[in-house]
Amino acid sequence: MIRFIGFVLSGAARTLVRRGGMLPDMADQMVWRIQSCIAMITIILSACVFIVALRKTRRYFELIPEEERADMAALQEEIFGSSLSNLNGEIIRKLLETWFVIFVGVQLMYEVFSEVYRLFALGLYDAIAESGKLMTDAYTSLYNLSHSFKYQGMLIALLLGVIMTAIFLDDKTLKLVAILAASVYLLSSTGLEMATFSVLGRDIGIVWSSVIFHVIDTVGMICLALYLRVRYHGI
Repeated sequence: MIRFIGFVLSGAARTLVRRGGMLPDMADQMVWRIQSCIAMITIILSACVFIVALRKTRRYFELIPEEERADMAALQEEIFGSSLSNLNGEIIRKLLETWFVIFVGVQLMYEVFSEVYRLFALGLYDAIAESGKLMTDAYTSLYNLSHSFKYQGMLIALLLGVIMTAIFLDDKTLKLVAILAASVYLLSSTGLEMATFSVLGRDIGIVWSSVIFHVIDTVGMICLALYLRVRYHGI
């Protein structure tokens, strides 16, 4: 939810700033600063959530002596039924740490490389426009093809997290969903051109790889959390 709210706030900030009558260059700089601040706040809040969860998990499992945990697990399965997760506390802790690394460590790297890519895109635009005649089609094609590289590191981390969770849980549904998500992203990156349309006299471009990534990164993660909550009562 933190990540989803951050994504919505970033989109709202971009819309409001660019409608504020500022010069395009100033507006872009302002949008970048706001989005960077939102991203850092999101990472910090995510870290806090995981730290609290890890501490609670450790405290709960310390309440039960190690020699009695197997009996407690059997009792829980008898009460809640076969749908209860049969993962022990150590594996659950490791999964929490894995997602902590993804949502904090890898996310931080993603934000850094996003800025590197932004500078690359600006440099590419300036290089193509240097002759005095902007080759719009060439720039659009290069921008679309290269845009997927901006997201691939974070996407791979997310999909690896899903696959690892699926392996520990022996959940075929999660494995299939991860494969499907990867396939859709590959298709959007290699087989779809940037879509452009005009709104109120302003040309808008949609990079499909960006759309697919942000859907996976926000809505997809919420769906994963809800699925685990409903499917595995022990988590």
